[in-house]
Amino acid sequence: MKIFKLPKLAESAVDGSYCLGSHELDSNAVYMLYSRLRPGDAPKKVAHAEGSEEIILVMKGNIRVRCGKTDFVVGPGEAFHSKECASFQLENIGSDDAVFIAAGGRGGFKEKPVEKESEPALPEVKEAEAAEEEEQEFFITREDEP
Repeated sequence: MKIFKLPKLAESAVDGSYCLGSHELDSNAVYMLYSRLRPGDAPKKVAHAEGSEEIILVMKGNIRVRCGKTDFVVGPGEAFHSKECASFQLENIGSDDAVFIAAGGRGGFKEKPVEKESEPALPEVKEAEAAEEEEQEFFITREDEP
């Protein structure tokens, strides 16, 4: 068992993110991304591999999430499940740093299994691009809403 000091690892990265992937975990099944968004920075685009799913948990700050035509704000202690949207943008809307953790893995496939096990792509985090992908809309609910 190994303990990872994610804030320290992310701090040393230029974009404020660190991804635990197959190299550190010796597993192709899961990954975890720790990322810090600074106030005023351009939105980050996060994309996960086809067939994978993520749960994104906001640890600190308020983050605006944009996926297609849908956008919503997630605050500390709130999480959302990303399955429908292959890529989305995250933007810190506060005056202090925002921190989130994205944990993902391969979803259930209905396709024919691949003979050779390939390493899943790790989530890609980069500054949002001006050209938007196909605009989709999603229905957003909160746990405490009827």
